[in-house]
Amino acid sequence: MRVLFTVPPALSHFFPMVPLAWALRAAGHEVLVASSSSAVVAATGAGLPAVEVSPDVDFDAVFGVGKGTAVERAAEHRRRGEALARNGGATTEPIFKRFAHVTGLMVDGVWRVAEMFQPDLVVYGRLQGAGLLVARKLGIPALEHGVGFVREGDLAQRYLPHLAELFDRYGVPLELPRMLTLHIAPPSLMVGDGEAWYARFVPYSGGGVLPDWVTRPRPRPRVVVTLGTVLPKVVGVGGIEKVLKAAADVDADFIALGAGLEALGDLPPNVRTADWLPLTGLLACSDAIIHHGGAGSTLTAIDAAVPQLALPYGTDEFVNAGVLTRHGFGLASDIDGVNAELLRQLITDGELRARARWARGEMITRPTPAELVGALTALID
Repeated sequence: MRVLFTVPPALSHFFPMVPLAWALRAAGHEVLVASSSSAVVAATGAGLPAVEVSPDVDFDAVFGVGKGTAVERAAEHRRRGEALARNGGATTEPIFKRFAHVTGLMVDGVWRVAEMFQPDLVVYGRLQGAGLLVARKLGIPALEHGVGFVREGDLAQRYLPHLAELFDRYGVPLELPRMLTLHIAPPSLMVGDGEAWYARFVPYSGGGVLPDWVTRPRPRPRVVVTLGTVLPKVVGVGGIEKVLKAAADVDADFIALGAGLEALGDLPPNVRTADWLPLTGLLACSDAIIHHGGAGSTLTAIDAAVPQLALPYGTDEFVNAGVLTRHGFGLASDIDGVNAELLRQLITDGELRARARWARGEMITRPTPAELVGALTALID
Protein backbone atom coordinates (compact mmCIF):
# COMPACT_ATOMS: atom_id res chain seq x y z
CA MET A 1 0.00 0.00 0.00
CA ARG A 2 1.18 3.50 -0.82
CA VAL A 3 0.17 6.25 1.61
CA LEU A 4 0.49 9.96 0.94
CA PHE A 5 0.65 12.21 4.00
CA THR A 6 -0.11 15.87 3.42
CA VAL A 7 -0.34 18.54 6.09
CA PRO A 8 -0.32 22.32 6.46
CA PRO A 9 3.19 23.75 7.00
CA ALA A 10 3.04 23.55 10.79
CA LEU A 11 4.78 21.28 13.30
CA SER A 12 1.67 21.14 15.50
CA HIS A 13 -0.19 19.49 12.60
CA PHE A 14 2.61 17.18 11.50
CA PHE A 15 4.14 15.86 14.75
CA PRO A 16 0.96 13.95 15.79
CA MET A 17 1.01 12.10 12.44
CA VAL A 18 4.57 10.79 12.68
CA PRO A 19 3.76 7.66 14.76
CA LEU A 20 1.18 6.52 12.17
CA ALA A 21 3.68 7.08 9.35
CA TRP A 22 6.26 5.06 11.30
CA ALA A 23 3.75 2.27 11.92
CA LEU A 24 2.93 2.04 8.22
CA ARG A 25 6.61 1.98 7.25
CA ALA A 26 7.38 -0.68 9.86
CA ALA A 27 4.60 -2.82 8.39
CA GLY A 28 6.22 -2.59 4.96
CA HIS A 29 4.04 0.08 3.34
CA GLU A 30 5.36 3.00 1.32
CA VAL A 31 4.96 6.47 2.83
CA LEU A 32 5.59 9.89 1.30
CA VAL A 33 5.04 13.29 2.92
CA ALA A 34 3.94 16.24 0.76
CA SER A 35 4.10 19.52 2.63
CA SER A 36 6.14 22.69 3.02
CA SER A 37 8.42 24.66 5.29
CA SER A 38 8.89 23.33 8.83
CA ALA A 39 6.78 20.22 8.20
CA VAL A 40 9.18 19.04 5.48
CA VAL A 41 12.20 19.62 7.70
CA ALA A 42 10.45 17.70 10.49
CA ALA A 43 9.52 14.84 8.14
CA THR A 44 13.09 14.29 7.02
CA GLY A 45 14.23 14.58 10.63
CA ALA A 46 11.80 11.79 11.47
CA GLY A 47 13.38 9.58 8.81
CA LEU A 48 10.52 9.94 6.33
CA PRO A 49 10.80 10.79 2.63
CA ALA A 50 9.25 14.15 1.87
CA VAL A 51 8.65 16.61 -0.97
CA GLU A 52 8.63 20.40 -0.59
CA VAL A 53 5.52 21.36 -2.57
CA SER A 54 5.72 25.17 -2.28
CA PRO A 55 9.41 26.07 -2.18
CA ASP A 56 8.86 29.72 -3.14
CA VAL A 57 6.25 30.54 -0.49
CA ASP A 58 7.16 32.25 2.79
CA PHE A 59 4.60 30.69 5.08
CA ASP A 60 5.74 32.72 8.08
CA ALA A 61 4.61 35.78 6.14
CA VAL A 62 1.37 34.04 5.11
CA PHE A 63 0.57 33.32 8.77
CA GLY A 64 1.59 36.82 9.83
CA VAL A 65 4.60 35.77 11.90
CA GLY A 66 6.63 38.90 12.56
CA LYS A 67 3.87 41.25 11.43
CA GLY A 68 3.34 44.12 13.88
CA THR A 69 4.67 44.23 17.42
CA ALA A 70 4.71 41.30 19.83
CA VAL A 71 1.95 43.00 21.83
CA GLU A 72 -0.22 43.38 18.73
CA ARG A 73 0.38 39.79 17.67
CA ALA A 74 -0.42 38.53 21.17
CA ALA A 75 -3.70 40.48 21.19
CA GLU A 76 -4.73 39.06 17.80
CA HIS A 77 -3.69 35.55 18.85
CA ARG A 78 -5.82 35.85 21.97
CA ARG A 79 -8.79 37.26 20.05
CA ARG A 80 -8.80 34.25 17.73
CA GLY A 81 -8.44 31.83 20.62
CA GLU A 82 -11.33 33.35 22.54
CA ALA A 83 -13.51 33.24 19.41
CA LEU A 84 -12.71 29.55 18.99
CA ALA A 85 -13.55 28.86 22.64
CA ARG A 86 -16.87 30.70 22.31
CA ASN A 87 -17.59 28.45 19.34
CA GLY A 88 -17.11 25.39 21.53
CA GLY A 89 -13.85 24.55 19.79
CA ALA A 90 -15.51 24.15 16.40
CA THR A 91 -13.55 25.65 13.52
CA THR A 92 -14.62 29.21 12.73
CA GLU A 93 -15.14 30.72 9.28
CA PRO A 94 -11.97 32.87 9.48
CA ILE A 95 -9.92 29.72 10.16
CA PHE A 96 -11.47 27.94 7.18
CA LYS A 97 -10.69 30.92 4.95
CA ARG A 98 -7.10 31.17 6.15
CA PHE A 99 -6.35 27.48 5.63
CA ALA A 100 -8.18 27.42 2.29
CA HIS A 101 -5.72 30.14 1.22
CA VAL A 102 -2.82 28.02 2.50
CA THR A 103 -4.24 25.02 0.64
CA GLY A 104 -4.34 27.08 -2.54
CA LEU A 105 -0.63 27.81 -2.20
CA MET A 106 0.16 24.11 -1.82
CA VAL A 107 -2.38 22.24 -3.94
CA ASP A 108 -0.50 22.27 -7.25
CA GLY A 109 2.58 20.78 -5.63
CA VAL A 110 0.58 18.22 -3.67
CA TRP A 111 -1.22 17.13 -6.85
CA ARG A 112 2.06 16.76 -8.76
CA VAL A 113 3.38 14.50 -6.01
CA ALA A 114 0.15 12.49 -5.87
CA GLU A 115 0.06 12.05 -9.65
CA MET A 116 3.62 10.72 -9.56
CA PHE A 117 3.25 8.58 -6.39
CA GLN A 118 -0.22 7.15 -7.16
CA PRO A 119 -1.18 6.53 -3.52
CA ASP A 120 -3.80 4.07 -2.36
CA LEU A 121 -4.67 6.21 0.68
CA VAL A 122 -4.32 9.88 1.64
CA VAL A 123 -3.75 10.82 5.27
CA TYR A 124 -4.22 14.56 5.66
CA GLY A 125 -4.02 17.15 8.39
CA ARG A 126 -7.53 18.26 9.25
CA LEU A 127 -7.22 21.66 7.52
CA GLN A 128 -5.14 20.57 4.52
CA GLY A 129 -7.79 20.77 1.83
CA ALA A 130 -5.42 19.39 -0.80
CA GLY A 131 -5.83 15.98 0.82
CA LEU A 132 -9.57 16.03 0.16
CA LEU A 133 -9.10 17.18 -3.43
CA VAL A 134 -6.41 14.63 -4.29
CA ALA A 135 -8.35 11.73 -2.76
CA ARG A 136 -11.54 12.73 -4.60
CA LYS A 137 -9.71 13.17 -7.93
CA LEU A 138 -7.92 9.82 -7.65
CA GLY A 139 -10.97 8.00 -6.30
CA ILE A 140 -9.16 6.74 -3.19
CA PRO A 141 -10.08 6.93 0.50
CA ALA A 142 -8.89 9.72 2.78
CA LEU A 143 -8.14 9.69 6.49
CA GLU A 144 -8.55 12.99 8.34
CA HIS A 145 -5.95 13.00 11.14
CA GLY A 146 -6.87 14.96 14.25
CA VAL A 147 -4.41 17.01 16.26
CA GLY A 148 -6.08 17.57 19.62
CA PHE A 149 -9.27 17.44 21.66
CA VAL A 150 -11.83 18.91 19.25
CA ARG A 151 -14.22 16.51 17.53
CA GLU A 152 -16.12 17.89 14.50
CA GLY A 153 -17.96 15.23 12.57
CA ASP A 154 -18.97 17.77 9.92
CA LEU A 155 -15.57 19.46 9.59
CA ALA A 156 -14.78 18.29 6.05
CA GLN A 157 -18.30 19.04 4.82
CA ARG A 158 -18.14 22.57 6.25
CA TYR A 159 -14.67 23.07 4.77
CA LEU A 160 -15.71 21.97 1.27
CA PRO A 161 -17.37 25.25 0.12
CA HIS A 162 -14.14 27.12 0.87
CA LEU A 163 -12.33 24.79 -1.53
CA ALA A 164 -14.81 25.14 -4.38
CA GLU A 165 -12.50 27.21 -6.59
CA LEU A 166 -9.69 24.65 -6.27
CA PHE A 167 -11.97 21.69 -6.97
CA ASP A 168 -13.33 23.50 -10.03
CA ARG A 169 -9.82 24.27 -11.30
CA TYR A 170 -8.97 20.55 -11.23
CA GLY A 171 -12.33 19.48 -12.66
CA VAL A 172 -13.25 17.60 -9.51
CA PRO A 173 -16.90 17.42 -8.32
CA LEU A 174 -17.35 19.36 -5.09
CA GLU A 175 -17.93 16.20 -3.08
CA LEU A 176 -16.06 14.48 -0.30
CA PRO A 177 -14.05 11.33 -0.99
CA ARG A 178 -14.73 8.15 0.90
CA MET A 179 -13.21 9.03 4.25
CA LEU A 180 -12.74 8.37 7.93
CA THR A 181 -11.53 10.50 10.81
CA LEU A 182 -8.85 9.48 13.31
CA HIS A 183 -8.49 11.18 16.70
CA ILE A 184 -5.51 10.85 19.03
CA ALA A 185 -7.09 12.09 22.27
CA PRO A 186 -9.23 9.68 24.32
CA PRO A 187 -12.95 9.97 23.51
CA SER A 188 -13.70 10.71 27.17
CA LEU A 189 -11.62 13.91 26.93
CA MET A 190 -12.94 15.15 23.58
CA VAL A 191 -15.23 18.12 23.04
CA GLY A 192 -17.81 18.16 20.25
CA ASP A 193 -19.52 15.35 18.36
CA GLY A 194 -18.85 13.03 15.47
CA GLU A 195 -18.03 9.48 14.50
CA ALA A 196 -14.33 8.60 14.40
CA TRP A 197 -11.62 6.08 15.04
CA TYR A 198 -9.44 6.64 18.09
CA ALA A 199 -5.77 5.83 18.41
CA ARG A 200 -3.54 5.96 21.43
CA PHE A 201 -1.48 9.15 21.37
CA VAL A 202 2.20 8.36 20.92
CA PRO A 203 4.31 11.43 21.72
CA TYR A 204 6.70 12.72 19.11
CA SER A 205 8.60 16.00 19.20
CA GLY A 206 11.80 15.02 17.42
CA GLY A 207 14.86 13.17 18.64
CA GLY A 208 17.66 14.65 20.68
CA VAL A 209 20.31 14.04 23.32
CA LEU A 210 19.27 14.53 26.93
CA PRO A 211 22.03 16.14 29.03
CA ASP A 212 23.43 13.95 31.78
CA TRP A 213 21.90 16.16 34.49
CA VAL A 214 18.41 15.12 33.33
CA THR A 215 18.85 11.51 34.41
CA ARG A 216 20.73 12.13 37.64
CA PRO A 217 18.78 11.67 40.91
CA ARG A 218 16.85 14.87 41.66
CA PRO A 219 16.76 15.99 45.29
CA ARG A 220 13.57 17.99 44.81
CA PRO A 221 10.73 18.24 42.26
CA ARG A 222 11.52 19.24 38.70
CA VAL A 223 9.09 21.35 36.66
CA VAL A 224 9.33 21.83 32.88
CA VAL A 225 8.30 25.20 31.43
CA THR A 226 7.66 25.55 27.69
CA LEU A 227 5.70 27.69 25.25
CA GLY A 228 6.02 25.15 22.44
CA THR A 229 7.51 25.57 18.98
CA VAL A 230 5.26 28.25 17.45
CA LEU A 231 4.12 30.64 20.17
CA PRO A 232 7.52 32.29 20.86
CA LYS A 233 7.58 33.38 17.20
CA VAL A 234 4.21 35.05 17.70
CA VAL A 235 4.31 36.63 21.15
CA GLY A 236 7.98 36.34 22.16
CA VAL A 237 9.16 34.92 25.48
CA GLY A 238 8.57 37.88 27.75
CA GLY A 239 5.49 36.42 29.42
CA ILE A 240 7.40 33.43 30.68
CA GLU A 241 9.59 35.72 32.79
CA LYS A 242 6.73 36.13 35.29
CA VAL A 243 6.56 32.38 35.76
CA LEU A 244 10.30 32.02 36.25
CA LYS A 245 10.47 34.87 38.74
CA ALA A 246 7.66 33.30 40.79
CA ALA A 247 9.70 30.09 40.76
CA ALA A 248 12.32 31.75 42.95
CA ASP A 249 10.10 31.21 46.01
CA VAL A 250 9.31 27.56 45.29
CA ASP A 251 11.35 24.59 46.53
CA ALA A 252 11.76 22.97 43.12
CA ASP A 253 13.95 23.10 40.03
CA PHE A 254 12.52 24.63 36.87
CA ILE A 255 13.68 23.81 33.33
CA ALA A 256 12.62 26.48 30.82
CA LEU A 257 12.74 25.47 27.16
CA GLY A 258 12.78 27.81 24.19
CA ALA A 259 14.87 29.92 21.89
CA GLY A 260 15.53 33.48 22.96
CA LEU A 261 15.38 32.93 26.71
CA GLU A 262 18.75 34.64 27.09
CA ALA A 263 16.89 37.91 26.52
CA LEU A 264 15.30 37.50 29.96
CA GLY A 265 18.61 38.29 31.69
CA ASP A 266 19.35 37.03 35.19
CA LEU A 267 17.00 34.32 36.40
CA PRO A 268 16.56 32.69 39.83
CA PRO A 269 19.22 30.09 40.76
CA ASN A 270 16.64 27.27 40.65
CA VAL A 271 15.89 27.98 36.96
CA ARG A 272 17.85 26.34 34.15
CA THR A 273 17.26 27.15 30.47
CA ALA A 274 17.75 25.18 27.27
CA ASP A 275 16.96 26.00 23.65
CA TRP A 276 15.28 22.66 23.11
CA LEU A 277 15.14 19.19 24.62
CA PRO A 278 12.91 16.26 23.59
CA LEU A 279 9.86 16.75 25.77
CA THR A 280 9.00 13.07 26.11
CA GLY A 281 12.36 12.12 27.59
CA LEU A 282 12.43 15.20 29.80
CA LEU A 283 8.96 14.60 31.25
CA ALA A 284 9.90 11.03 32.12
CA CYS A 285 12.36 12.58 34.58
CA SER A 286 10.15 15.45 35.78
CA ASP A 287 7.24 16.00 38.14
CA ALA A 288 5.06 18.64 36.46
CA ILE A 289 4.84 20.89 33.42
CA ILE A 290 3.82 24.48 32.73
CA HIS A 291 2.91 25.15 29.11
CA HIS A 292 0.83 27.28 26.75
CA GLY A 293 -2.04 24.85 26.41
CA GLY A 294 -1.07 23.50 23.00
CA ALA A 295 -2.60 20.14 22.14
CA GLY A 296 0.77 18.45 21.67
CA SER A 297 2.12 19.61 25.03
CA THR A 298 -1.14 18.70 26.79
CA LEU A 299 -1.27 15.20 25.29
CA THR A 300 2.42 14.55 25.91
CA ALA A 301 1.98 15.51 29.56
CA ILE A 302 -1.01 13.17 29.82
CA ASP A 303 1.15 10.37 28.45
CA ALA A 304 3.74 11.13 31.15
CA ALA A 305 1.03 11.26 33.87
CA VAL A 306 2.30 14.57 35.26
CA PRO A 307 0.15 17.47 36.51
CA GLN A 308 -0.11 20.44 34.16
CA LEU A 309 -0.51 24.19 34.40
CA ALA A 310 -1.80 25.70 31.17
CA LEU A 311 -1.29 29.39 30.36
CA PRO A 312 -3.40 29.76 27.20
CA TYR A 313 -2.60 32.55 24.77
CA GLY A 314 -4.82 31.78 21.74
CA THR A 315 -5.87 29.32 18.99
CA ASP A 316 -7.15 26.08 20.57
CA GLU A 317 -5.26 26.66 23.82
CA PHE A 318 -8.31 27.93 25.74
CA VAL A 319 -10.26 24.85 24.68
CA ASN A 320 -7.44 22.54 25.76
CA ALA A 321 -7.04 24.35 29.08
CA GLY A 322 -10.75 23.80 29.66
CA VAL A 323 -10.30 20.06 29.09
CA LEU A 324 -7.59 19.66 31.69
CA THR A 325 -9.34 21.77 34.34
CA ARG A 326 -12.73 20.16 33.70
CA HIS A 327 -11.27 16.68 34.22
CA GLY A 328 -9.08 17.75 37.13
CA PHE A 329 -5.64 16.71 35.88
CA GLY A 330 -4.35 20.24 35.53
CA LEU A 331 -4.70 23.91 36.36
CA ALA A 332 -5.11 26.94 34.11
CA SER A 333 -4.31 30.59 34.63
CA ASP A 334 -3.66 33.84 32.87
CA ILE A 335 0.06 34.61 32.86
CA ASP A 336 -0.53 37.48 35.32
CA GLY A 337 -2.17 35.10 37.77
CA VAL A 338 0.90 32.92 38.22
CA ASN A 339 2.50 33.15 41.66
CA ALA A 340 4.48 30.94 44.00
CA GLU A 341 1.32 29.60 45.67
CA LEU A 342 -0.07 28.37 42.34
CA LEU A 343 3.25 26.72 41.48
CA ARG A 344 3.34 24.95 44.84
CA GLN A 345 -0.19 23.65 44.24
CA LEU A 346 0.88 22.24 40.88
CA ILE A 347 3.71 20.32 42.55
CA THR A 348 2.11 19.18 45.81
CA ASP A 349 -1.60 18.64 45.08
CA GLY A 350 -2.16 14.89 45.40
CA GLU A 351 -5.54 14.99 43.65
CA LEU A 352 -4.00 16.62 40.59
CA ARG A 353 -1.43 13.85 40.42
CA ALA A 354 -4.07 11.15 40.85
CA ARG A 355 -6.18 12.65 38.07
CA ALA A 356 -3.11 12.83 35.84
CA ARG A 357 -2.69 9.07 36.28
CA TRP A 358 -6.41 8.64 35.51
CA ALA A 359 -6.07 10.64 32.27
CA ARG A 360 -3.15 8.49 31.18
CA GLY A 361 -5.25 5.41 31.91
CA GLU A 362 -7.91 6.76 29.53
CA MET A 363 -5.28 7.25 26.85
CA ILE A 364 -3.52 3.90 26.95
CA THR A 365 -6.72 1.91 26.46
CA ARG A 366 -6.86 2.97 22.81
CA PRO A 367 -5.18 0.95 20.04
CA THR A 368 -1.71 2.05 19.04
CA PRO A 369 -1.06 3.34 15.50
CA ALA A 370 0.58 -0.01 14.73
CA GLU A 371 -2.63 -1.81 15.70
CA LEU A 372 -4.62 0.31 13.21
CA VAL A 373 -2.49 -0.52 10.18
CA GLY A 374 -4.52 -3.61 9.31
CA ALA A 375 -7.78 -1.67 9.40
CA LEU A 376 -6.29 1.03 7.16
CA THR A 377 -5.14 -1.62 4.69
CA ALA A 378 -8.68 -2.99 4.59
CA LEU A 379 -9.96 0.42 3.45
CA ILE A 380 -8.46 -0.03 0.00
CA ASP A 381 -9.65 -3.61 -0.56
